[in-house]
Amino acid sequence: MQAYGGVSIVNAIPSWYGSSMAVNLKVNVEITKGKYNRGSKLISTIITYLKEKFNLEDFDVKINSEIPQESGLKSSSAVSTALIGEVKRKFGLDIDVVKYSAILSILAGISYTGALDDAVSAYYGGISYTYNKEFKIIKKSEPPSDISIIILPKGGRGKVNLNKLRDYELIFYEIFKLSLSDPITAMKYNGILVGEILGYDLKPVKKALEKGALASGISGNGPSIFAVTKEGEEGPIIDEFNLYGKVILTKAVRLESEDK
Repeated sequence: MQAYGGVSIVNAIPSWYGSSMAVNLKVNVEITKGKYNRGSKLISTIITYLKEKFNLEDFDVKINSEIPQESGLKSSSAVSTALIGEVKRKFGLDIDVVKYSAILSILAGISYTGALDDAVSAYYGGISYTYNKEFKIIKKSEPPSDISIIILPKGGRGKVNLNKLRDYELIFYEIFKLSLSDPITAMKYNGILVGEILGYDLKPVKKALEKGALASGISGNGPSIFAVTKEGEEGPIIDEFNLYGKVILTKAVRLESEDK
């Protein structure tokens, strides 16, 4: 089963309302015979829960991921949905993959809200809009077709006080409402505001916006930085981001069939 990484449109921590856009960084998960005995708490939690709930036999998991871990690029949701989706397919289960992903992400202690928005975009592609407190999908939509996403991936997120984000519930809810009609502008406001609140260095973001980016900011809770440009206008921002590290150039992923 394949799922995708993503970049944030609206961080769900402050208001529980979240939005995410899938990007073409893939995770592929394969189930094989054996028993999983490696160190991922998320994968172990998912396997243990599904085995006990549905009386499944032991199985091992092979993961191939293009997404930098602990980077704010939705790698956990991509792995979670791909794994649960593959268990659903292999064992013929009738389960809601994205809801299980959210619940088990909380159970594993790797998400504060369950990241339903990230799970929906990871699994289905496109743009997700969710109310994570009630595990509710508000809608899914297609991303703009003429954009490129430039990512400055940074891993190993240090200590950041995510509780600070909750002090800004009202403004993030307003950004969410904006995102329903103008996701790119919402993405810009969200990305800048998250960076300011959590204390990240936003110099690359400022430079990207000065060089014509439609949006730029922190993805997720950081530390990765992204920029969105029109196709063909990536060059100046790639040159700027290259001053800080290796850059990923990718595209938004269109919505895929819901018959998964």
